[in-house]
Amino acid sequence: MDTVHQAALRFAAGAAASGLAAAQAYRLQALTRSGAWAAAACGTVLYGAGGWPPAALVAVFFATSSALTRLEAGPRGRRSLDRLGRRWDQVAANGGVAAAAAAAYGLTRSPLALAAACGAVAVATADTWATELGRWSPSPPRLVTTWTRVPHGTSGGITLLGTLAAAAGALLIGGLAALLGPGARPARMAAAVAAAGFSGSLVDSLLGAAIEGRRRWAGNSTINAVATAWGAGAMLLLARWWR
Repeated sequence: MDTVHQAALRFAAGAAASGLAAAQAYRLQALTRSGAWAAAACGTVLYGAGGWPPAALVAVFFATSSALTRLEAGPRGRRSLDRLGRRWDQVAANGGVAAAAAAAYGLTRSPLALAAACGAVAVATADTWATELGRWSPSPPRLVTTWTRVPHGTSGGITLLGTLAAAAGALLIGGLAALLGPGARPARMAAAVAAAGFSGSLVDSLLGAAIEGRRRWAGNSTINAVATAWGAGAMLLLARWWR
């Protein structure tokens, strides 16, 4: 068990590193002002309570998703909705569940909590990669619930390119989690995280098609938060397999 002094030093280091990273992201317009504060808070908790594994995974998610968001518009001029920077609610939706799981890990030292954080980050990465790369698809998306063609940017619309991107993002986080995470069986850990991430991206699409914009509370950030919670829960359900 860490001493109080060691924990305090880790939280201080997390605050310093995440604060600097958030300030730089704000200058690059990857985050709004509110998003920068939220990112700094999430990063502090992730590293302070969970150590390197969850913090590193979230850093990879943020770096790759920001790079994809900053790409120029796709072949038909479609631009990312996050191009002006992610707001606090978007940061919380993608990183809040992972931060909560990291906090639980800090209190309990349970590998289940750390695995839950990995699953949540895998969903956020898979969903963001699907959105950012899916806008480059030459064919219009199909609504996941009815399979009818819909315009690009429609909630719940999926493309083959976006689906492959989701799988790639989930696999990336799965592979990193196997290297950094708590699993005694790295290959199974990687597969479990990837499965949690990919399935969570599908849940996000299903909820987007079914309820997003149809209820006052069902905005994109709420849907993302539910999907990341799915990823965390999936890792707990798969625990007997990957441990």
